[in-house]
Amino acid sequence: MEYTVDKLKEDLHNLEAKEFYKKYILKSNNWYFETVLSIPEKNVIDVMDDFKEIVSSNLDVDFNGVTMVGSGKLGYSLAPKKKFKQFELDTESENKSDIDIAIVSPEIFDYFWRLLRQSFTIKDKYAYDFISTEIYRGYLNESSLKKISECRKEWQLLSSKCNKMLKSKLYFKHNITYRIYRNWKDFEEYNLISIKSAQREVRKNEGF
Repeated sequence: MEYTVDKLKEDLHNLEAKEFYKKYILKSNNWYFETVLSIPEKNVIDVMDDFKEIVSSNLDVDFNGVTMVGSGKLGYSLAPKKKFKQFELDTESENKSDIDIAIVSPEIFDYFWRLLRQSFTIKDKYAYDFISTEIYRGYLNESSLKKISECRKEWQLLSSKCNKMLKSKLYFKHNITYRIYRNWKDFEEYNLISIKSAQREVRKNEGF
């Protein structure tokens, strides 16, 4: 698949949000695998299966509940404020990019939601005010879990082996971050909001 900023803008301009979501978010095409890991396009699906197997087995989630998103998936960020920022290949750069992994798992979402409720303290009130917005929208960022001591410990136990295996077996070169979604409907809604925002900017300005 051709990964260029011009092609992304063209499709954002011409496709409906749901069509763009299916073509770029749901399909197995993967810029990071092809460009950074030099996986031939014909082998990407097999490597994607290996990727899903590592994550699903270590995090105890459904195989089909694992996917890569963000600039690692597309090569460029769709966030309007990032102006189609290209994935930063230099791992030592101050603006280095992360590999974003989405986990769709009602069980893990519910587990950490309950743990967050049990771990509440007044000193964490500001973090909880922010986290509550995420929960309302049906997701939890790894960065939010790390703000709360008990959740941070649990998450590190859950994810550390997975991260090591992705780097040792698939040769991931960049830091890995996660977002946990309550279900696929919330995952789709989150992505459609981002896509529609990017579409408005492209159609208004013919690019950022």
